[in-house]
Amino acid sequence: MKTVFRTALLGLATLVIATASGVALAAPQPLRINLTDSDGNPISKENIRRFHCRDMSDEPIVTRVTLKNGQAVIELPAEPIQVCTLFVVPGFGEVDVYADNSGKGFSTANTVDFVAEAAKTRRERVIKAVKEAKRELCPIPSAVEKAISESEKLEPYPALARLLTAGEEMTLARARYRISRYDGPRQGFLFGANAFGYPGRGPEYERRFKELFNYGTANLYLTDYAPSPDKRNFSLADAQVEWLRSNAMAAKTCPPLYFARSVSPEWMKNKQWAQTEKTCHDLMLEVTERYKGRVVTCEIVNEAHDLSNGLNLTQDQLVRLADVSARAVREADPNVLRVINCTHLWADYASRLTSAGLKRRSPYRYLKECIDAGVKFEIVGLQMYYPQFDLLEIDRMLERYASLGKPIHITEMACSSAPGLDPNAQRQAATAGWHGPWTEDMQADWIVAAYTLFYSKPYIGAVSYWDLPDIGCFWPYGGMLRGDLSPKPSYTRLQSLIRSWGYHYLDPKKSTSTPAQ
Repeated sequence: MKTVFRTALLGLATLVIATASGVALAAPQPLRINLTDSDGNPISKENIRRFHCRDMSDEPIVTRVTLKNGQAVIELPAEPIQVCTLFVVPGFGEVDVYADNSGKGFSTANTVDFVAEAAKTRRERVIKAVKEAKRELCPIPSAVEKAISESEKLEPYPALARLLTAGEEMTLARARYRISRYDGPRQGFLFGANAFGYPGRGPEYERRFKELFNYGTANLYLTDYAPSPDKRNFSLADAQVEWLRSNAMAAKTCPPLYFARSVSPEWMKNKQWAQTEKTCHDLMLEVTERYKGRVVTCEIVNEAHDLSNGLNLTQDQLVRLADVSARAVREADPNVLRVINCTHLWADYASRLTSAGLKRRSPYRYLKECIDAGVKFEIVGLQMYYPQFDLLEIDRMLERYASLGKPIHITEMACSSAPGLDPNAQRQAATAGWHGPWTEDMQADWIVAAYTLFYSKPYIGAVSYWDLPDIGCFWPYGGMLRGDLSPKPSYTRLQSLIRSWGYHYLDPKKSTSTPAQ
């Protein structure tokens, strides 16, 4: 006689049938996530973007996900998960949205509506932000409390839009409150950008840079200064460092050890690890000795967690690379602050295996592995090219990286001022529109909000924009100056914001804070 019962095998919801001859296992039962637009129509498979799973600590998880029209079918892993996808939310914009089963995670086979679950998740996260704000004695905006109380009575899409807005309002209210509690400007805080436009962009570029910043990054890409094993050209970096210093601005060197394929010279490729290790040590020693006492920070590795690996190093070797570089820097300069710079901070890419079937590593896990391995560095560097995440989720991400226990610098950041393709940018396609299609005013809104959030965090000591003008910029339409070097609203509004905090770089009589040198 057959007996049917349910059990869990390796955390998968599985139907098991016991028979006289043994046990037969049926196929694992999946989690099904229904995805419909605001009119109730199934979202096409092609328009389900960036969908992935994460564990409850916010690390991406590799598991089988099958996308269909209007649905994602997930093979459940051995632990609770949350799901995330880029979503158009009428009344708010296009952002990455989370659903985590009200903080418990999904762990059993079920069919759920993504928008309804996302609204519940967002409500819980806004409530948590309100509780944290109350502990800080921060006044709670009435609109936030109203959104929380009314959201449960609304349909899922309107509720999600209200709660996304409320989360951002709460995040900014907390940030402004913290800033209001500061006893004057934060001493030594660095507002900067890459100084790659010097000297080629001329006097107007220099004037605009000095009016807004007290900090700059000089160009030390390997392909520019070390095109061969025995050839060096430091002229550009030397000029930029000296220009920054001569104008009372702090200077930083851009990383020699950045191994994206586009900037990895051929002479460094296809070496044995022992050769690579020695070469990297010698490069960092050489550069650090050259700029000793002239720069306040240097990046010991850039994007070495997984993505920028033109030398095809193993994950262990990438940790070792950070250690080799850190030791070389300290050997040459006892005072310069060492930065490990990271990108793609939410690491959705790590939810997918490599073409060779290997697991990828998130920046957070790389940093933790470096710390656990005893790598000596002072600053966590985070790149913030992510306006497709709303301000509450950016805040949550920053707090997660802060839990590593080191100061943070925002090493690069930008957002677009127009939609579509920018033929003059390195990355030509703009990201999703934060609150609609990108405009110059929306760029200004995002930049002012992001800087407010960063400046409010005592553990963040620097913010660097990338790049100041649209000419030859990295991010599409990402400059705060147009191609003719005229200022966009983002430039003038950020300048007003920084001055409201007490920084007046071209008028020392008004400024009450100077950069650390």
